[in-house]
Amino acid sequence: MASYPVEIRRCRHVKTNGTQCGSPALKGKELCYYHEQNHPEPVEFYLDDEPGCASQMVLPVFEDAHSIQTVIRRVVQLLLAQKIARKDAGLLLYALQIASGNLKTMQTEKAKPTQVVVEPEKAAETPLGMTPWSASGQGHDPEEDEEDDCEEDGEGEAHDVPAPPPTAEEYYDALTLEERIMIREKWDKEGLLDPLELEEHLLHDAPDPLLLTIARFCRERDVRNRRECAWDERPPAGGAIQASQARSARMGSR
Repeated sequence: MASYPVEIRRCRHVKTNGTQCGSPALKGKELCYYHEQNHPEPVEFYLDDEPGCASQMVLPVFEDAHSIQTVIRRVVQLLLAQKIARKDAGLLLYALQIASGNLKTMQTEKAKPTQVVVEPEKAAETPLGMTPWSASGQGHDPEEDEEDDCEEDGEGEAHDVPAPPPTAEEYYDALTLEERIMIREKWDKEGLLDPLELEEHLLHDAPDPLLLTIARFCRERDVRNRRECAWDERPPAGGAIQASQARSARMGSR
């Protein structure tokens, strides 16, 4: 877990759901860069453009589902109390729908604390490939480096190690009911299904003979794959090496 300098304070903004913002505050200020420019503000609106029928509502920052839900509830209250025009309510709800659709993108673009600027006037001094500030003093957050290493290792393993073949249960579950019936009839004609397993399935609620047959095929596949791997790893015999050399010599003489 990374440790951050004490002089860099946490943004004091409290979200609608009661949690505190996790970004660092600007140097010498109480809010982060985002909430310094975006913070809850009271707004006024009028019913039928009549100045005497003004209403007020505090509009929170659209940063999570709770803030959007709060505004929706407030708009419904004003609409039922006939303090807001239906047209204005419709536009507000449409804007909230757009904001709600953007929440997923906002989460994916959420920056790490060390990527947030705390001194905008010095942003031009940040070298390429380094963060605006760092607990390590080298421009990188230790947590960020560890995550990058894990991602690189994970990608390498994904390329080097092939995914295991599906199990018998995965094969069986992937089949539709029509496919199971068709395969069962086909394998029954070919004598691949065990009649005793079919009898146990019908009379004593035993596993489906189709599943049991698929499991046998999977076991045979695994045994065959292990044999092939063992054969590939087996060192060539001396006679095989000599024979290969002799064939290469003959081809060269031609």
